[in-house]
Amino acid sequence: MKKLLLTSALVGSTLLASNAIAQTTVTGNLNISYKTGSLDKAASQVNGGRGFGNEQQLNIQNKGKLNNGMEYAAGFSLENDGAQTGTLFNENVYIDFIAGNTTLTIGADHIQNSDRTLASGIGMEAQDLLAGVGGTGIFITSVGSDIAQSYGFGVMQTIPNIGKVSVLYVPTEDAQAATGTDKNYVESDQESAYEVGFVGNFGVKGLNAHAFRSVKDSTAGSKALGTAVTEDQIGTNVGASYNFGQVTVAYNYKKDELSAKSAGGSATSGDIKQDEFAVSFAVNPNLSISANYTKSDKEGTSYAADAKAKTIGIGYSLGPVAIVGQYSKLTDYTGTAGVDADVIYLAARTSF
Repeated sequence: MKKLLLTSALVGSTLLASNAIAQTTVTGNLNISYKTGSLDKAASQVNGGRGFGNEQQLNIQNKGKLNNGMEYAAGFSLENDGAQTGTLFNENVYIDFIAGNTTLTIGADHIQNSDRTLASGIGMEAQDLLAGVGGTGIFITSVGSDIAQSYGFGVMQTIPNIGKVSVLYVPTEDAQAATGTDKNYVESDQESAYEVGFVGNFGVKGLNAHAFRSVKDSTAGSKALGTAVTEDQIGTNVGASYNFGQVTVAYNYKKDELSAKSAGGSATSGDIKQDEFAVSFAVNPNLSISANYTKSDKEGTSYAADAKAKTIGIGYSLGPVAIVGQYSKLTDYTGTAGVDADVIYLAARTSF
């Protein structure tokens, strides 16, 4: 990534202009993808489609020293995912206050969080592969209500040679919603939430691990949701991968306690438990291949079958540009037997 120093004409007249110019960097990434899918929802209902997708993102970041001796970092990103409106400026928004191994942060979509997996292999997870092709499946991407997408307060503590522990508190869990100006606020119909997590390797070379638990308070009797939520909404994400030489093996467990989904949300009853397994092999420094198996089990009489995904991926590095390809066979992806899909995903990715 190249560092771009902003000129005074771009920064404008500020009290800290000279400091901001020296510390500011602009980076970004661009993804252009092609996806095609073939669906079989029943014996007599076959459908499919194909098309291009894109994502562009610019990251503006600044860091330096405070006058009390602490360090700080601040930034935001502009993301256009397809034809994005409304949340264009709510990507990775943060101001960090750093004292040694401790970081206090305010913002959204910045602190380490549960929106991750270690077992997708090369490319995307099952639900992301399905997106736009076959509607909504029961595979999990982000557990719980994905509270890190909302504005809140957090702290991260680095434990040397072990990893980072984090706590995030969100006063109003409403994804990407900071609809007030800096002079007022707009209260949503959502309640508060918190998430605790760990990311690290416990001092073991080749190991990566994470564990997250998020809880969103119920809203019964407190705010007008149309349909009251009578239980807390809980998400769990635990994963680990280990690399030895050219081979990496990984496992990820996710659980969504969806009995607490609010009105207008996705499924309103039945917990989902998901297991993901992956193995990747680096053929050479530029070429890698992977295989993934995902199984998602949703409770409830309406979900008689487990959703399954078998995916192979390939990635090739051309230096500044990477080429990614995936093929996935998704079986019973809505929890109903016979609802299947075949998906091919191709993408060119670059960063600058």
